Amino acid sequence: MDQSLFKEICGTFPTGVTIITSKKNNIDYGFTANSFTSVSLCPLLVLFCLDKNAKSNEALNKNEFFIVNVLSKTQEKICFQFANSELSPKERFENISTKISKKGIKIISNSCSFIECKIKEKFDGGDHYIYIGECLNGEINDEIKDPLIYHRGKIL
Repeated sequence: MDQSLFKEICGTFPTGVTIITSKKNNIDYGFTANSFTSVSLCPLLVLFCLDKNAKSNEALNKNEFFIVNVLSKTQEKICFQFANSELSPKERFENISTKISKKGIKIISNSCSFIECKIKEKFDGGDHYIYIGECLNGEINDEIKDPLIYHRGKIL
């Protein structure tokens, strides 16, 4: 199977859109990810995948912390800002409203929810790394009802 058919097939599966945020050496990092999923209830684990060439890998080592921000339908612009590989880590956060988590990581305001995690494992996954995180805390924004959805190459 070639890559374009593979991507097209995977694109038929709708996914939510998240922004993963982290921090290292006083630099805030963030990127858009639709590869987020829950893994286990005991212990509470989630995973996401990140291209091996992404700058955010610098902040994602074992025992480091990250936030999964589940984007709302109104945050399409933010989704594309954090997906832009031409932007520096600092530029990705420009004009984005945030608050700070217990571990000092930026939480994207007005998202559907967030989960704060500690990295437990990192695995090789071809051209990506697979990160497993232990969930420490989180919050649901009851005022936001509609998540941002990615399906067939489009944001819905």
